[in-house]
Amino acid sequence: MDGEPVTLDAIKAARTRLGSQIVLTPLARSETLSAQLGADLYLKFENQQFTASFKERGALNRLLLLGDDDRARGVTAMSAGNHAQALAYHGSRLGIPVSIVMPRYTPNAKVEQTRVFGAEVILHGSQFAETLEFTRRLAQERGYTLVHPFDDEAVIAGQGTLGVELLEQLPDLDTVIVPVGGGGLIAGVSVACKAINPAISVVGVQAERFSAAADLFNGREPGSSVPGTVAEGIAVETPGVKTLAIIRSHVDRMVTVAEHEIEAAVFKLLEVEKTVTEGAGATALAAVLAEPSIAVGKTALVLSGGNIDMMILSSVLQRGLVRTNRLVRLAVETPDVPGSLARLTGILGDLDSNIVDVVHQRAFGTSSVRATRIEFVLQMRGEEQSDVVIRTLREAGYDAQLA
Repeated sequence: MDGEPVTLDAIKAARTRLGSQIVLTPLARSETLSAQLGADLYLKFENQQFTASFKERGALNRLLLLGDDDRARGVTAMSAGNHAQALAYHGSRLGIPVSIVMPRYTPNAKVEQTRVFGAEVILHGSQFAETLEFTRRLAQERGYTLVHPFDDEAVIAGQGTLGVELLEQLPDLDTVIVPVGGGGLIAGVSVACKAINPAISVVGVQAERFSAAADLFNGREPGSSVPGTVAEGIAVETPGVKTLAIIRSHVDRMVTVAEHEIEAAVFKLLEVEKTVTEGAGATALAAVLAEPSIAVGKTALVLSGGNIDMMILSSVLQRGLVRTNRLVRLAVETPDVPGSLARLTGILGDLDSNIVDVVHQRAFGTSSVRATRIEFVLQMRGEEQSDVVIRTLREAGYDAQLA
């Protein structure tokens, strides 16, 4: 369907084509998140696809539309990981050679998983445009078919199958909130949803550090992207030409979320729903955490992927414990005399505060030479317990404060 408009018929044809080769992912109401946020929230678990991302839909649809000669020569693509894994996995299943070009900053988990599926992986470039240009040259030199990660009608139609599924699973859906990088997912989903029910509100979410699509949609000149987002799966400097046109005509609203909001969403989904999402996959929830009123009526949040690097996940969880006051750093000044540390730790123990780490500082202290500053990292139940500990220590005569 190269060059053909993305229509509901094209999306339904893609769905038939894909058949049972991808997972029909669950859509489930989150009772806890709905109660906490005062909204009616349903989660679409695309992180349960075999390669843990919605990207399988578009990649497989594109591969199935290749002619025999193109299949024999193979395909190439640039990707930060999810599109790469999808192509590598389904290319291997179908006997189609796959060569993937990834930016150098791609998390190792995504690089290794792509190689596991049998694809050649080339690391080149630090920005999307640079990596894409190299991929185009590679395609010309080797005769590969270039499978664009989002600006391709067959890929968009494949992603649109998610929208058809949503409305089969929840026919009276009012709002769908979708992560946006290059725009392939929201383009396909918005075409499908609006064709089936024009009253559905389609909302796109971008990371503040990579907000070009939202800026253009909202009539602003895009600023420079800022490297270092936890949502690297949607860290795209410029949306596709085809996807942006669909976004302008079919999407109702585009918003952005900050890094701490994305991290909080990853943390909450793991704690509440026991599901692992990457930063990009959690942005729909991040948008509702930042502005609950965005969820109007029955609202589906697309959890677009779950491929998060273990070191990043570890950091997100540690930072989440700090943000929710379950891991607290406390500084206490105490007389520098024998037994003072024991008395202090005894008080902390009586208050059910678990000491994770302690630093007893003398030589570099800034208080009296007869006193010492002790820094504790304490495991607590939350903000309420933190307040009780500080108040109790001060009532006992200690100078105690959060460090």
